[in-house]
Amino acid sequence: MKNKILISVIIACFCGQTFAQLNVPLAMYSGNQTVYNPGYTGLYDLLSINLTVRKSWVGLPGSPSMINFNGHAPFESQKNAMGFVYQREEWGNLTGNSVYANYSHKVYLGPGTLNLGVQAGFLNHIVDWDKIDYVMHETDQTLDKGRQPSTKFDAGLGAYFLAPNWYAGISAMNLMQPKYGVHEIDGKEWFSQMRSQFFLTGGYVYDIDEWSLRPEVLMRYVHTMPLLVNVGAHVFYDNTYGLGVTLRTGIKAVNFNLKANIMEGLRIGYSYGVAYGALKPYQRGSHEIQINYTLQIWKRDEMKHHPDFWL
Repeated sequence: MKNKILISVIIACFCGQTFAQLNVPLAMYSGNQTVYNPGYTGLYDLLSINLTVRKSWVGLPGSPSMINFNGHAPFESQKNAMGFVYQREEWGNLTGNSVYANYSHKVYLGPGTLNLGVQAGFLNHIVDWDKIDYVMHETDQTLDKGRQPSTKFDAGLGAYFLAPNWYAGISAMNLMQPKYGVHEIDGKEWFSQMRSQFFLTGGYVYDIDEWSLRPEVLMRYVHTMPLLVNVGAHVFYDNTYGLGVTLRTGIKAVNFNLKANIMEGLRIGYSYGVAYGALKPYQRGSHEIQINYTLQIWKRDEMKHHPDFWL
């Protein structure tokens, strides 16, 4: 089984397809959307610091793991904001590190706000052939040895609208489509390429006394890959404790989520994912932990009221 996984990784790296660093949608993405949309930067007029750790398909050799750390805050005018995103992913013999700077501008539209965002940064891609035990044929010119790093420039765009009880966002990420591991064999170029990714998100809040129901959806489109859809809903009590479930197509998994405000400004979440597709017999589920801290850094007379979609 291990050899089959490694062979699949090699094919993905050197057949002109997409590198594994594909921002697989988080199970608890609703309040951490800076990962997919720079338009989310500074949305709530608060300093926001977020840490997410995820391990997918526990028990499967070479399975993906991810750490995402990001922060963002508005300027004193509240109309402009800056932020950063750092992400590290590992999958088999592949390691990806990305660092972005985000900027957004806010436009007030009636009871809602429209955030327009841009991001720019660098992707660092490392292929470590020493992690693979293989026999290389003397005529094979695509497989190498040792640790091969490569760093490329990247950029993204996004727009995010927040209304009193709903939100919608759209973004285009990895617009530079950087190429890695380029080889020229018999006049033909072979490489691994990061394809552009397009995200669409939306959510709504139904309030019933101290309870609220919050359906949400996230869709991701990448050329040559199946459309990935995350659809789910959460139930919250007193805007403090939440329980939810999300269904993911493509990767075929169900995630069960727990979220809570444990003190003012500090929130935590845990998700357990169960695969129901072809991977089900070979792994023991996926785990995701999220920590979020927010702080009001600018004093103002009033703040436009919107539900807290982090939860």
